[in-house]
Amino acid sequence: MVNYYRIRNGVKEEVGSFTHDTKVLLDVGVSAHQKMKEMPQIYGFNKCSEAGIDVFAPAIFTGGCNFRCPYCMNSNLATGLSEKRVNLEEVKQYVLDDKSEWFMISGGEPTCVDTKELINLLEEIKSWGCKVGISTNGSKPEVLSEILPLLNYVAMDFKSSDGDILKGIGAENGTLDIINSKCLLMENKLTRYDFDYEIRTTLYPKYINEDSIRVLGSVMRKDDVWVLQQFRHAKNMIDTKCYNVKPYTREEVESLVKIAKKYTDNVKVRYV
Repeated sequence: MVNYYRIRNGVKEEVGSFTHDTKVLLDVGVSAHQKMKEMPQIYGFNKCSEAGIDVFAPAIFTGGCNFRCPYCMNSNLATGLSEKRVNLEEVKQYVLDDKSEWFMISGGEPTCVDTKELINLLEEIKSWGCKVGISTNGSKPEVLSEILPLLNYVAMDFKSSDGDILKGIGAENGTLDIINSKCLLMENKLTRYDFDYEIRTTLYPKYINEDSIRVLGSVMRKDDVWVLQQFRHAKNMIDTKCYNVKPYTREEVESLVKIAKKYTDNVKVRYV
């Protein structure tokens, strides 16, 4: 028999007397508790969200973003001001009951959360039997390279071809990191049967015009999926000045699409 103690509020307290075997069991229990995987905080859950893979799927939303896109519709998530919290166990139960094939993670910017916690989250979701996709701005290729083995789909933004614009919204290295992320996506698509990606460009007139479509197109593969998304006025945009920016007309969007089709055979249009 051996006596064991703990310290509580600076006072030594006897826990009790245990045999060696009992202590081993206690130690295992403590170790298991200490090794519980930490997960990023979840700020939102949609049971049916546009997954970007021609299907709708459940999606969760992380908080925080290193970009400040003026037209961002998830400003509370991007700025970390959202007070909503989501229980991951409830999400899991829904996914298992629904037998969801796909699951998406968005934000905010998922790659801005602690990388280990993000990996833990991805591993947990994969254990539910889902294919997992993520939406990202592509500014953290070092994080993307770590999590890509756990992903089946990536929707990545090309927000502008102008390095100064990108730096202005938070991309420290301008276009460099985003191009590096694009290369990672291409490499994975070429070497894996269970992975694909799409590139998204929001047609915000101050960031995107015919010339920028040509520049962005120059880094596209012919089999890339390039989604041109109409800029839309939303109630929660970060910069209220965006309400004074007129979206492109249908004819103007069609003109941009025509240029984009010179670079890839898979141009899609959303929200027009």
